[in-house]
Amino acid sequence: MKNNLCYNKSGDNMNRHFCASVFLIDPLTKKILLVKHKKFKKWVQPGGHIEHNETPEETALREVYEETGLRVKLLGERFPRENDFIRPLAIQCNRNLEGQIHIDITYPAIPLGNTIPVLNEDESLNIKWFTREELDQINIFEDIKISMDYILQHYFN
Repeated sequence: MKNNLCYNKSGDNMNRHFCASVFLIDPLTKKILLVKHKKFKKWVQPGGHIEHNETPEETALREVYEETGLRVKLLGERFPRENDFIRPLAIQCNRNLEGQIHIDITYPAIPLGNTIPVLNEDESLNIKWFTREELDQINIFEDIKISMDYILQHYFN
């Protein structure tokens, strides 16, 4: 098995947290909505920890609403049965500033109606829509560009 930070072959206890996040794309402008994270001081997709008895889809919808004030529709297939969950875009393994492992289930989404976000100052420093070209000019994690490129190519072409 490939050695990565989410796989622990030594058997030591690892502090893993399961999260869900949303790559929210406006289908008209092809812009992505990002929030400026308070701890990282980087622009990131809205998201957060999965709470007890909550599904990843519920977390994604709740977190994007809490952080942006926007209602969204998650994109993707429910396979193979209608009652199954939406297949996520990715399941990422990230380490936060405290060294905790965050296993982040990510979804592409579009806004439902309103596209004017509301900053939640308890959650973020700023909030803004960005074009793909603008992502090259701001402080972000590289996977945001990769994810946006994939979403634009596979969901909006």
